Amino acid sequence: MLYVKGVSAYETLISIKSVPASGAEGGTIEVTELDSPVKQYIEDRMDLPAQDFTYNRTAEKYEAVKEICDGEVHEFLIKFSDGTGTYIKGTAQTWKNEFSAGSAQEATLHIVATTIEDKTAQEVTTLLATE
Repeated sequence: MLYVKGVSAYETLISIKSVPASGAEGGTIEVTELDSPVKQYIEDRMDLPAQDFTYNRTAEKYEAVKEICDGEVHEFLIKFSDGTGTYIKGTAQTWKNEFSAGSAQEATLHIVATTIEDKTAQEVTTLLATE
């Protein structure tokens, strides 16, 4: 389930069909000096992975998601079946996915994240009960 923070508490946004990775392998910068016998590296800045969620598109769900695609930063919370979750802060975009006869009508919610944090079940429960 995907929640979005409203004025005072998290509210159900939509049920989702897929969840992207909450992290990614960090990059490296080569700093090898001319007299070094092996290449040398240091850590580069971390890159936040793309946050693309697929959901079954109905008129109601699509309109609900479009309401938060306003260029403003929003706070999102994913709750998994084991109670754990992921907190995401960022701006949202949505679009209708391609479909053909006999297939489900789906859409994508894309979040340009500034923060992604995995949460324990206790932290998710606290966030959902807050305010």
